[in-house]
Amino acid sequence: MLPTIASTPRQISGEWRKWLLLEDESESLLDALAPSLNLVQKLAIAIAFIAIVALLARATFFLPDNPVPITFQTFGILMMGGVLGWRWGILSGVGYYLVGMAGLPVFKDGANGWDYVTEGVTGGYLLGFILATATVGFLSQHGWNRGRTLWPMLLGGLLLYGPALIWLSVFDFTWPADGELFSAGMYVFIPGDLVKLMMAALVVGAGWKYVDYRRGGPRV
Repeated sequence: MLPTIASTPRQISGEWRKWLLLEDESESLLDALAPSLNLVQKLAIAIAFIAIVALLARATFFLPDNPVPITFQTFGILMMGGVLGWRWGILSGVGYYLVGMAGLPVFKDGANGWDYVTEGVTGGYLLGFILATATVGFLSQHGWNRGRTLWPMLLGGLLLYGPALIWLSVFDFTWPADGELFSAGMYVFIPGDLVKLMMAALVVGAGWKYVDYRRGGPRV
């Protein structure tokens, strides 16, 4: 049952979490694997994830008549949330966006710069990366981990398209053609993204299995 108006804020929060199948916030996979890391070390790992996504952005190919490339960035972005959790995941996602905007060659095939971010067809997808990272990280730290790792990856992968489709519908890039927003801007990427999110789920799930093994058995 949904929370009533008479409920207290604490009760509302608890009832909504229960309705959404969310647990109380727990540790991220990074914290579970290395609980003794300090702030500087975590920052270094966040920067390392930015570098990994930048490298994955070099593996690109294009579909016919489609200016948006297929890359392995999505795999790295989902891993950000799944490993770092929502706080450090958002920091890494925003950091990736900002350093690329500032001129570092971190986007597809080394692309970068203000114009690339604000005037190109991929601008919405880049914003979607941040949303996907935040979603995966938040859900992963609220019970959607271990045996449920695939579901935050799937939801994060789908939400990535939200900013992308809004971006393409608001700005006039002459692409996609009228009536082809979803078919050209989303549907053609889904098969590849499903593979990448399943890969990310397998890696993060394996990380949680290792944590449970090291702690003496699976969490109950």
